[in-house]
Amino acid sequence: VDHILKLSNVKNLPIVRVKDPTMRIRMYNHVLSQILIFQLKLKVFDEAQRKKIWMNERYTPLNNELTIGIMGLGYIGNFVALKIKKLGYQVVGYKRNNLSKNTTFEIFDKSSLNKFIKKSDVIVSILPDTKNTKNFINTKFLKKMKKTSLLVNIGRGSAVNELDLINHMKYNTNFYASLDVFNKEPLEKKHKFWVNKNITITPHVAAITDHDSSISYLYKRFMDFKKNKKIKSDVDIKLGY
Repeated sequence: VDHILKLSNVKNLPIVRVKDPTMRIRMYNHVLSQILIFQLKLKVFDEAQRKKIWMNERYTPLNNELTIGIMGLGYIGNFVALKIKKLGYQVVGYKRNNLSKNTTFEIFDKSSLNKFIKKSDVIVSILPDTKNTKNFINTKFLKKMKKTSLLVNIGRGSAVNELDLINHMKYNTNFYASLDVFNKEPLEKKHKFWVNKNITITPHVAAITDHDSSISYLYKRFMDFKKNKKIKSDVDIKLGY
């Protein structure tokens, strides 16, 4: 909703978000694929193949040996967290203010962010684009992550300080990143992300918008509005999401 919030006359207008159920399934599939590539060390074997090297076995952790940290527990994030947990992974969540009571996994908030980072082997960012999330993942954040870990960003590119990430990966050769969103899109050809073998780049395609599913959802919301003459905004203007 970033572009809508920039409009001058949006203050009292309700905003309806497209909560497409197929989108979050695709998001989950994408996240799981990146976890498995990291978990099974497929990047390492891919690099060896390019050099025609037959490698020895490498230890690959079982699902329950990995802790997956999900940042942003909204419509998509909570779904992804619960689906991953069902596969036997350890799951922890992060949200700005933790008001959740009945959850099946541990949730941290801004007062316990350090614990969340240090506990996670994989961190998945599904953060929105707000003034509070800009450059949220910076040098300070990255230094607290495990030396051998994976950062996945499927939220907004603005959450990652790209220069800080490049510098961090110079000195941490077992650190991996899977990035679907960027500060500027399309990603410029001269960008250093392209040539880093530990970075997976996808062009903002972790989840496409399913037209049929989205139209059905919006039609249902419209019919509810016709019946009740009321519509509740899905977005808190002050928070920006």
